[in-house]
Amino acid sequence: MSNHQQAKKGVNKWLVTLLTIVVIGAFGATAYGMLQDSNPMTMYMKAQKNTMEDQMERMEEYTGSNKEIYDRQLEEAYETDGNVTMDLKVDGQQIQQAFPQMGMIQGILSTLKLEYNSKINPESKETFASADLTMQGNSIANGNFYQNKETAAVQAPFVYDQYFALGNDELGAFVERMGESSEGLNELPNIAEYSQMQLTAEETEEIVRDYVLTLGKQLNEEQFSLNEGATFEGEKYDKVTVEISEEEAHDMLVAVLEQLKEDERIWDILDQQAALQQGVNSVSGEDMKADINQAIENVDSIKIPGGITIEAYLKDDLVAHQTWNMALQPENEEKVAMEITSDYVKEDEDRYTSTVDMKFMPESQEGAFTFSYKEDGKSSKDGMHIDHTIGVKSDMPSETFDMTLVLNSDLTEEGSKTDFNVELTGDMFEQQPIPSISGFVNMKTTEEGEDSFNRKVDYGLNLSMNDPMMGDMAADIELNVEQNITFSDDLSFPELKEGNTVRVMDQSDQELQQIGQEIEGNFQQHIGSLLGGFGGLGGF
Repeated sequence: MSNHQQAKKGVNKWLVTLLTIVVIGAFGATAYGMLQDSNPMTMYMKAQKNTMEDQMERMEEYTGSNKEIYDRQLEEAYETDGNVTMDLKVDGQQIQQAFPQMGMIQGILSTLKLEYNSKINPESKETFASADLTMQGNSIANGNFYQNKETAAVQAPFVYDQYFALGNDELGAFVERMGESSEGLNELPNIAEYSQMQLTAEETEEIVRDYVLTLGKQLNEEQFSLNEGATFEGEKYDKVTVEISEEEAHDMLVAVLEQLKEDERIWDILDQQAALQQGVNSVSGEDMKADINQAIENVDSIKIPGGITIEAYLKDDLVAHQTWNMALQPENEEKVAMEITSDYVKEDEDRYTSTVDMKFMPESQEGAFTFSYKEDGKSSKDGMHIDHTIGVKSDMPSETFDMTLVLNSDLTEEGSKTDFNVELTGDMFEQQPIPSISGFVNMKTTEEGEDSFNRKVDYGLNLSMNDPMMGDMAADIELNVEQNITFSDDLSFPELKEGNTVRVMDQSDQELQQIGQEIEGNFQQHIGSLLGGFGGLGGF
């Protein structure tokens, strides 16, 4: 089977599965000013809109600065100065005996530091990046990268002081010259240009809103019914039931696919990504559009027996509880029943609980595959405390497992502190020792001026287990990242010129071979200098 055929099959399966989920998720947001009177359709749409906005607005206070930085990085010139350090601690008598160099390794890692600098100017299409790995304050290796509209260049000053430059359109020729197949890698995409193709938060919201409106236009009042004063778990609600037939569900899918096919915003991004991959495991935009046309033509092959049924319980203009039920049966595959339930309990302005459970039940098996999400939040002294529980579970006889990620987060306007713990149980994990996994992620962003920000991120991972052969073992790994981000139009970039640049494709094979020999000699000299400076690493 060709790569295109494999990709085509994957895209079709993606269209069937993903778009069905998109329709379900986006349907809950179709309340953007569609109706004005008090009928079940309006009540449901308004409650869905209020519920989503209530949750998003609550988080805006704690994500605003990072979103601002992200959006500005897509549009403005900026420079980042940063460094990364790490620490490793390993405990366990058997490990120390089996790997007597472990103490030396821990010592080396604790003194390593990666310092880096990057600059991007979207207007001039220039990108620069440098990195310097040091140990005990001494440089071990350093390198630079620069790219403009026409040329890309790399430099490794610790072994050669000049840049090696290649035209962006010479990549394929260079690879072929080195005796390898370019496999479609003919041109190096411009990184600054590619970075601009990402979507800002506002652009993402606009796209979602457009597709939501498209779905909303497929709905009609006859699909909605109201039962006032319905009882759910002992409380009274307004219950709205929505019935969407299989044919109507097909119409919704076709509407989304037709809009997707004509949405140049999406295709511009996909074309840029395809250009970056240069044909390696990528699918062209034209091929994907052909797949979409085929999916539209064969939409009837996507069986949704019984259509889609939604039951929503409304209170205080919010959706307190709702359940989606449907079955999906792609052509020549078994039917899979789907049940999606969500709850949103808002005790007051300072306390809420939100849950979502997605259950998939294959017709040929007992049990189900379940994805679950729970968010429990309350106000704290300096901001908000949120407990997240994310789970993936299977109780089907063919494979049983339960994987749960628990996160406990404290959010403030400046950042967040999160501890996490991973729980793994079930037959899948009983065949071999599984370590206990926990850790933390702490982030802090400080605005030091209108155009300058400092960001610190600390990552920690803790592993421990009792192995019958090795006894008790534990490892603590910590990674510390600090960045200074400055937005400025006054950025300096390297100037590639004669005397500091080797134009690779202009060199003969003999000249390249001579440069290679010089680099090899410089490298050996550099290693000898390092070993001498560090006393052969005996200091550890």
